[in-house]
Amino acid sequence: MIRLSDEARQHIALFEDVTGVAARDCIVARDEADPRVVFVVPPDGMADAIGPGGRTVSTLEERLRSAVELVEDADTPEMFVANALRPAAVYEVTVRERERDGETETVAYAEVDADDFGAAIGAGGRNVSMATRLAERHHGVDRIELVPDPDSCLDRVAETTDVEPVDALFDPVDERLLVLVPSGTADDVTQSVGALQSALGWPVEVVTYAGDAAGLIENALAPATVHNVTVSQSGVAYAEVDREDRGLAIGNGGTRIRRARLLAERYYGVDDVELT
Repeated sequence: MIRLSDEARQHIALFEDVTGVAARDCIVARDEADPRVVFVVPPDGMADAIGPGGRTVSTLEERLRSAVELVEDADTPEMFVANALRPAAVYEVTVRERERDGETETVAYAEVDADDFGAAIGAGGRNVSMATRLAERHHGVDRIELVPDPDSCLDRVAETTDVEPVDALFDPVDERLLVLVPSGTADDVTQSVGALQSALGWPVEVVTYAGDAAGLIENALAPATVHNVTVSQSGVAYAEVDREDRGLAIGNGGTRIRRARLLAERYYGVDDVELT
């Protein structure tokens, strides 16, 4: 249930009178350096709310004596977060639960072009802060984390390391960017991981790409020594690892085996990876 202040109700009434559209929410931001009124608008009402050439919004701003922003409503938290972060280009949003300091929070990881981070954050964090406030009110999202869109990271990796990566993807479970590189280049890229993490804002892990599931799983479990990988007809990969290397293959808190599972599923449709 969204609670509206008396002022917000008055603004919604004015909004409907001016635009002919029933706003679904209104937040009045009183920041003296950046006062504004934000309306959440049904998808089929955005065109009318904006008006030809933005004239309807301009009329609202004159009547309210404040900047006006419109956010398109959505049925899913993923789409709502993407809408709330506009004009930044958001490519994908993943929503999941995260444990932090003994509490569970709902986090939306929004993949944004690396060059669009400034627009998504806004001056003093104003844009992402408002997007988070709206997402919490409408979909119970506690926090929005901006993640560099993997495709936009490829150029950054190449510029920083002089190596053309094969691909990159963000792992929201372990909150890291996985960069896949051609054979023989992992050491060169790893030497520049610190610079990459500073440029991209997230932990970076480098994995050598392979043209088959067994090879990619072996590389993802490195530096554990993998003697053999067999993929069953049921879609489970069994990786043979020495007993003394099992802890290394699993990784701290299971991060390395999860990395292998994520990459094997993403690139070769393998359902699971088990150690034998």
